Amino acid sequence: MDILSAFGEYHKLMEPMPCIGLAYIASSCQKAGHEVFMLDNFVEKKPFEDIVESVKSFGADIVGISMLTPTANSTEALGHYIKTRLPSVKVVFGNLHASLFAENLINRGACDAVVHGEGEIIFPRLIDAFLNKSDISKIQGISYKGEEGIVFTGISDPIEDLDALPRPAWELFPWRDYSFLPFVTVAKPCLAISGSRGCPFRCKFCAMGYMGNLVRKRSPESIADEIEWLVKEFGAPHIGFVDPIFPLDKKHAIATCRAIRAKNMPEKWWWTCETRVDIVDEEMCREMKLARCKRILFGIESGVNEVLAGVGKGYTTDNVKRGIVAARSAGLEISAFFMLGLPGETKETAKQTIDFALSLDIDFAKFAITIPLPGSELYDDLVKQGKISQPEWESFTTFNPDPDSLPYIPEGMTGKELLQLHRMANVKFYLRPKMIFRHLFVIRSIGLKMMFNGAMLILKQLFKDRK
Repeated sequence: MDILSAFGEYHKLMEPMPCIGLAYIASSCQKAGHEVFMLDNFVEKKPFEDIVESVKSFGADIVGISMLTPTANSTEALGHYIKTRLPSVKVVFGNLHASLFAENLINRGACDAVVHGEGEIIFPRLIDAFLNKSDISKIQGISYKGEEGIVFTGISDPIEDLDALPRPAWELFPWRDYSFLPFVTVAKPCLAISGSRGCPFRCKFCAMGYMGNLVRKRSPESIADEIEWLVKEFGAPHIGFVDPIFPLDKKHAIATCRAIRAKNMPEKWWWTCETRVDIVDEEMCREMKLARCKRILFGIESGVNEVLAGVGKGYTTDNVKRGIVAARSAGLEISAFFMLGLPGETKETAKQTIDFALSLDIDFAKFAITIPLPGSELYDDLVKQGKISQPEWESFTTFNPDPDSLPYIPEGMTGKELLQLHRMANVKFYLRPKMIFRHLFVIRSIGLKMMFNGAMLILKQLFKDRK
């Protein structure tokens, strides 16, 4: 199974997205003196046998693979495939899903080790140890198979000085093919930047807190320098902050925006970010607009205060309205994320959320079916309740169109009802004359191809519902 097949027909809505985490690890390995080859299979779409040929051609001693939940089974199969055909090559898995299920993955022979946490320091150390055949037990932040079973060496200290990291090695990636930022399809190329790490909030459906809530921010000057580098060296007209929340506070936001404005950069570029709706105010949004922020993304999740409180969002619908007004007053385009099927959701509250989305002055809305991601409090609760036992990871995606394989359905609802509400939300939001006009004649950056594909998929599913 390739990486796109986990999304079914909805892969038509997906475009290649810059993998900044791997780009950071690649540059850190280069800094440590290692030769690095990158293969982004979202772009390349190579079958397993061609991936192995690429590994052989490069002469790799170690293969690192990022494991995402929806594609965990295919990633595990790829690990087995590489180890079977190239037994001398070490296979290392990384990312959150691999960290959570490291013992099973290693015991089943899919990999030789798993990296836990931030890989920029851990992975180069592990490479050195493998190449020198030295003791890997002294490396913090890994799991491996020892003489008496699986060994976990403990959590590695978080990277405190993010400014000290080498810039992402985009030159190793097919960066000219990247045209997707979080829910923003743009003209190629677009690249990503990280302004901070960690999230101080504890939403129950989010797995971010599993790796720790320690927040570390880059200096405004470092962020501005990297943006200038991306624009001038790569000609990237579109840059996206991939932080879970950026900006995290008003002071850092304004300082960063002013540092960006101080740079001598071409006019035809812009950036986007995702933050909390209760963080922004009009002054902050105006500073962002002046610094060439074009679009801001808000994770609103629900239009019902009781549902918001139940998942620990920490704000109300009144906060949402104020944040939307602040962003719109500053002239920013606004995207909003909503989740259907959160704990405590009913058909009535889901419809209230849809109506709430329609009432807001926003440009884009993504309605997602709630997925209990491994590492989140929601997932842990469902496992304890016996509602998730032997998960089919391919179904752990918001693009899952099968009502019988949804990993979580709130009590009192059926999978079919939840999917119908999801389609209703998209139809009601986008098939309004105001939205059609706005997207066809005003906002061109979203990409008409993606919008057309999305409309066709919605209509196809609606016809299925009527059969």
